Amino acid sequence: MLVINMPKTGIIGLLATLGIAAQFVAGQLNPDCNPLEATCPPKKAWPEKNYYIDFTKETKAPPNWIVADYEVVNFTPNGAEFPYAKRKNAPNMWTDFYMLGGRYDVEMKIAPGQGIVSSAVLWSDAQDEIDWEFTGNQYGEKPFPPPDGMWTVETNIFTHGKIWDGAATYQKEAYKPTEQFHTYSVEWDEDHINWYVDNKLVRGFLAKDTPQGFVFPSSPMKLQIGLWGGGDPENNYWTIQWAGGEIDFSKLPYIAYVKSVNITNKYPACQYRYKDKVSHARRFMKKGCC
Repeated sequence: MLVINMPKTGIIGLLATLGIAAQFVAGQLNPDCNPLEATCPPKKAWPEKNYYIDFTKETKAPPNWIVADYEVVNFTPNGAEFPYAKRKNAPNMWTDFYMLGGRYDVEMKIAPGQGIVSSAVLWSDAQDEIDWEFTGNQYGEKPFPPPDGMWTVETNIFTHGKIWDGAATYQKEAYKPTEQFHTYSVEWDEDHINWYVDNKLVRGFLAKDTPQGFVFPSSPMKLQIGLWGGGDPENNYWTIQWAGGEIDFSKLPYIAYVKSVNITNKYPACQYRYKDKVSHARRFMKKGCC
């Protein structure tokens, strides 16, 4: 495994743009109420230590999942199917509950195609994020497909909607993510974040290493899975370049699949409530189930 830190020049602005672009295109990353700006109502938590779903056994959207408005997610013997079938599609779905740490395993086959971005994202109403992101042509790297079999994947951290230099890294892994299912995992608690591919540690980050002026992700998060068109020609130039180039619309559809999701929930609860309008996302309370 090779970890590649992103170059410093222009990256902070670029990734800020990418974060905004992702939220704008997919639409669903914007919280109904941001606890950094307002007093928000309690949020549904998960009351058990574990959560598991096998999407290959589902025929419609299962309980505890929300499909993005005006988007299509199909449920097939291959799992949840996310089709980019026409321009501006952004098929995504997310849990209707939040959790405050644990391990999240997503068994996924990413969509092929230049400019098509598949992702598995943890995100909170306070705009904390922990991301896996992939493009169908490994960010436009040449030659493609890679002759050495080493594909590029990206991991990100956002805190309160901000990102620091080094919060995003690229990993080189020997696998075929558009042809095979692999399990992408995030292990997150108050002390660290670890990312795994097929149970192999590929990146770790310690809370104590969070740069001054930033806050380690510490607010209750949902899990979101799906894809969007980073290479749409109307997007920002740098977003298109990051996504690997403009989408080839003559080759639609581009499809990602998710077979299963397995979650180990560190802090079971019935709801999370922020104490007040907060400047620091650690200030919240969890309520047990009666």
